[in-house]
Amino acid sequence: MSARITLAVVAILVGALAVAGLISLSLERNAATDHAETTVLAQTRSLVAALSSTPDLAKLFADASHPYAKDILALIDTIAGTRGAVLIVGSDGTLRADLLRGVPASAIDARRLARGKAVHGVVGDVAYAAVPILTATTREGAGAPSQTVAYALESDVNLSADSALYYLLAGGIALVVAALVARAITSRISRRVVAASQTATRIAGGDLDARVAVPPNDYPELAGLGTSLNTMAAALARARHLEREFLMSISHDLRTPLTSIRGYAEAIADEAAPDPPRAAEIVVSEARRLERLIGDLLDLARLDAHQFSLHKVVLDAGSVAADAAEALRYEFEASSVELAVERPDGELEVDADPDRLAQVVANLVENALKFARETVSVTVAAEPPSSVVVAVEDDGPGIAPDDLPHVFERLFTSSRRPTRAAGTGLGLAIVSELATAMDGDVTASSPVTDTGGTRISVRLPRHHLRATDPVLAPSRSS
Repeated sequence: MSARITLAVVAILVGALAVAGLISLSLERNAATDHAETTVLAQTRSLVAALSSTPDLAKLFADASHPYAKDILALIDTIAGTRGAVLIVGSDGTLRADLLRGVPASAIDARRLARGKAVHGVVGDVAYAAVPILTATTREGAGAPSQTVAYALESDVNLSADSALYYLLAGGIALVVAALVARAITSRISRRVVAASQTATRIAGGDLDARVAVPPNDYPELAGLGTSLNTMAAALARARHLEREFLMSISHDLRTPLTSIRGYAEAIADEAAPDPPRAAEIVVSEARRLERLIGDLLDLARLDAHQFSLHKVVLDAGSVAADAAEALRYEFEASSVELAVERPDGELEVDADPDRLAQVVANLVENALKFARETVSVTVAAEPPSSVVVAVEDDGPGIAPDDLPHVFERLFTSSRRPTRAAGTGLGLAIVSELATAMDGDVTASSPVTDTGGTRISVRLPRHHLRATDPVLAPSRSS
């Protein structure tokens, strides 16, 4: 992995250096070309100005074959380090003298020279400039067509051959440095990634105690990866612990009623029960307890698989909650616990499933009965701006602060001990799932008084009257 990343970094750098080198060389060539063209034009103008200031000297160039003209050109070439030539432009715009050696005739605008204008440019690696000296008639005499005499210079564009070598040398040094740095960085990254991969493999194999070392000066992304893996491992370990406790609890909840049922059933069958009707009542009671436990387990499975039924209608939350709580009043009387149900003034309508809402309230009330000392209260109230809250409160010992965030998790077993046996221990998990399915939420508060107590509140969105509502739309009078 480290080698692949290093090669990728070096390959990217090679491409970047190649592009940068080509651009730099192109810019350097353009600068050298502009400089050469500007220089040769300035030199040509200076020489032409010097020749024009001496008319007799300028007339020598009217005849390009004149020996003095050739000598002067040779002297100028030697001093200026350039190559010069005299250009004769006829009245018809054609060149009639030897051209510059490195510049073709097509590159020189002879018509512009005939108009007395300077021409200059670059052909390949040669910069040139031509400036008119004078306009004279030919030897045929007066009335003969005129011709323009121009002086031209050419100079090679000086592009240092060492530039490419310098770029190659600088690029080579940059590549070596980049390779070393990339190797160091990728080695550090790859070690962390490999360590995280090995830890993930151990966790997948069941070693939930495996952890990734997270150095304090590590890259934030790698530190986040290691922390996430460690958090996941801790969560899996906790889930395994809760699963074991849950299985032990469920096994106990299943074994206890089955043992009681079998014992009383055998006593009844052997006619050894001193009070057969009472024994039959116990068998029926324990069978119902098993039925509730199995029903809760099935509800959780359906909620997980999203296969439970949910039929929302507009209903009065106060009436449904009160009816669900009142259905359990017999159990409260048998346990000598007061059940206080407060019905709200007026209807508090919500969009919910009446059976599921009743199940939520029943589970909360049964859970409160397990821990209540004297009283369990059920209230339904509007909460601004658009919610209805169904709250069940008990006066029990309350919930430990460490347990409070986890009371709605499945498989969670609270550290507090119930005052009496009731329910199956899965009610709060079912309440949380059903509340979420009905677009609501559930929260727990504890303690609620100086002596403890717990309040669990289910918040549901309040129904708002709509003109398109088929149930609650106002009737129209003719």
